[in-house]
Amino acid sequence: MLRRAVTGAFLAAGLIALLWVQGWLLRIALVAMMVISFWEMYDAFEKRGARPVRWVGIIYALLSLPLYLLRGSAALGPLMTVACMLGLAMIILRGKVDFPSAVATLFPMLYPGMMVTLMFPMQDISSKTLASMALTLTFAVAFLTDVLAYIVGSRWGRHKLSPELSPHKSVEGAVAGLAAGVLSAILVPLIAGWITTYVPMAVPYAVDLPPLWQFALLGLIGSAASQIGDLTASMVKRYCGIKDFGNMFPGHGGMMDRMDGVLFTGVVVYVYFFMVIKL
Repeated sequence: MLRRAVTGAFLAAGLIALLWVQGWLLRIALVAMMVISFWEMYDAFEKRGARPVRWVGIIYALLSLPLYLLRGSAALGPLMTVACMLGLAMIILRGKVDFPSAVATLFPMLYPGMMVTLMFPMQDISSKTLASMALTLTFAVAFLTDVLAYIVGSRWGRHKLSPELSPHKSVEGAVAGLAAGVLSAILVPLIAGWITTYVPMAVPYAVDLPPLWQFALLGLIGSAASQIGDLTASMVKRYCGIKDFGNMFPGHGGMMDRMDGVLFTGVVVYVYFFMVIKL
């Protein structure tokens, strides 16, 4: 528990720094996160006996940011399609019926692949305040959901949420996680509004924000999505026969163990900012 708490504190500090600085540092961090997550997923599938085409996924991860900067979000769909076609071609050219290797090659391109790329446009939202809020919501809702679900589930969890996928997760923890997601989603715009009102250097960045009930709903859906993402990662781990995707973060596992819920929450936040309020 102590090791988990210390590692979590360092991760939180690093994340806050990245969200504060943004720019190229955050962009490069997202690409690095994607590459590491791809590698962990491929390692997991190989332990199950699959033979994924690693280099196709890594090339996809490395090309996603340059193509986005050159052509915008419209380039990401074709990049994904071409990468999937190339991955399938490499599997087919082996001359064997190897469906597990095909799935192991393609699945990471969606999760984590495409889900990470949805964070690229968030940083480019025209309002710096809304851009910061979108990125902060993506991580805050997922992380606070995970933290409160873990604490409540560990102490008061009695009813199993999904025993086969994740035996330690409880219904009580899941409900607490939903509450944490709603609370965090409400606090983010409140804090942003306070900063842009009372901090002189931030006053020029003040914007009219959507009503709080929308953020509360965003937090609820985002928290539910985060928990589905967590269980999706658990499904992969159970299938592959591993406990964690890696040991990059002591007490927390690998990159995918930390980003599993964030990726699903990011999709919800993206849909809200780009399709609901249409920035």
